[in-house]
Parts: sequence; structure tokens; C-alpha cells
Amino acid sequence: MSEFLVKIISFLMSVTISASTYSPMGRLVNPNEKEAFFRREVVEKLISENPGVKTLTTPNVKTTKTVIGTEWWRYPEEIKLTKRYGDDLLVLVNKEYRLPETFVPSDLVKASQAGIRRGENYYIRSILINDLRDLVNQSKADGVDLSIRSGYRSFADQLYTYNFWLRANDNIEDEADKVSARAGHSQHQLGTAIDFSSAEIQDGLGGQFSGTNAAKWLEDNAWKYGFISSFPKGYESTTGFNYESWHYRYIGVTNASKVINSGKILEVYLREIN
Repeated sequence: MSEFLVKIISFLMSVTISASTYSPMGRLVNPNEKEAFFRREVVEKLISENPGVKTLTTPNVKTTKTVIGTEWWRYPEEIKLTKRYGDDLLVLVNKEYRLPETFVPSDLVKASQAGIRRGENYYIRSILINDLRDLVNQSKADGVDLSIRSGYRSFADQLYTYNFWLRANDNIEDEADKVSARAGHSQHQLGTAIDFSSAEIQDGLGGQFSGTNAAKWLEDNAWKYGFISSFPKGYESTTGFNYESWHYRYIGVTNASKVINSGKILEVYLREIN
């Protein structure tokens, strides 16, 4: 094992954070289970299952460059901490700005409190429960089924998730960076991002969701309940990620209305106000 990798692992093991399971789909254990779970399950699996892994977190090259490179999926050479605290609904988290390793939302609750199917498996912030409940109830009234496939992910969970996709892509970072955020750069760490699914695709997760009635319903109605699509189709070069029809971020009803009325995608809107 390289000296650099050893230093990274040692640092991560010294950080006390709320950890999830190591599932690449983001299923969580109780966020109050901290260091022990993180050390045993996340770090050990990273070492055992990813022996050839090249990158655990983001680049640490200090330069004056702040613009994402010529390839839309690549990270800039200089990574910055977010300008706003993670509990701020309008914090910008992307490939340039990352959350601290220790950030954990203060109000995590089970998503099942909103009445969404499979919600007992995931945590989200309590601030969005009421609006998510209204969204779910209205979708049911309109004959549309929705379920949840991912909610809050800790820094440790995203660390494993990214390396899962890195390994799945033969350790080619350019491929992994198109489909998964590196640790600290994931909106899921905010506790306000949800990956939706539906019985239409047996609660699966992926590109097949885009053709469902559930995806169409969310595209037309999610903003009314404070949820905005984070990675819309055709804007890959702006967001830095492939199109994800299933991924929505909660920013509040008032803020969501402002985004829609601006005619801008969420990424651009947040860049301008951060």
C-alpha cells in the first residue's frame, strides 16, 4: 500500500463522523453509530475490495485555477470548502466546492415519517418531511407511485460509494467522475437530496426511471413541493455529472419557485447566489 494511501486512511480513521452502511445505494444504519462502524466496515472494505484504487477523495493540488477543466466531468485543480454551512438549503455543493468531512445534518429522521415507500431504510432532514409528505400524497392522488432509493449519505458512505463506482469502471477516474461524486462533493451528505424510484421499475435505480410516469410527474410537479432536479438532461457540461432523472434536491418551496421562474437550472442558480 502506498504511503499516500496509508496517510489518507489514517486521517479518515481519526475523524469522528456519523457513518452509514457501505451500500452503494446509500442505505443507512442509525447515524448515531459512529467511529466503530466507520473503521470496521468502511475503511476495511475500501482496503480489501479496492486494492488498486487511485483516488479516495478529491485532488489536493493548490493552484489559482478555479474553473472545471475542458472535459466536463473533471474536477478543478483547486478544491474549496463550501461558502455556506451545510444546513443552509442554498449551499452550493459541486465539483469545486465540498463539504467538511465532519458535517452531519443536525435533524436527521427516517424518511418513513413522510409516508414514502421504503422510507424506513433511509434518513433525511426533518425540515423537508412535511413537503415530501404532501408530494407523496399528491402523487398517489394522481395515480403515480413513488419510492425512495437513497437519502442522506455520510462522508464515509460517499467515500465507499465513489470507490465502488471507480472499481466498477476499472479504476478509470474519468468514468467514475461522470456518475458518482467524490466524498464531500455529494448533495446526499446534505440530507436534502433524494433518489426516487417507483414500482413501475420494481424500485430500481438508474436510467430506466426516466421513462416512467413517476419521472414525468416529478419533472412537472416536484418544484411545487420544494424539490428541484439537480442533474437535468442536456446540462452535463454545466453540472459535471450525467443526467439523473431520479435525483432531486430539496431547497424549500419558495426557493424552488424562484429557480423555476428564473429559467435557470439549479446548479447555475446556486452559483450566482453563493
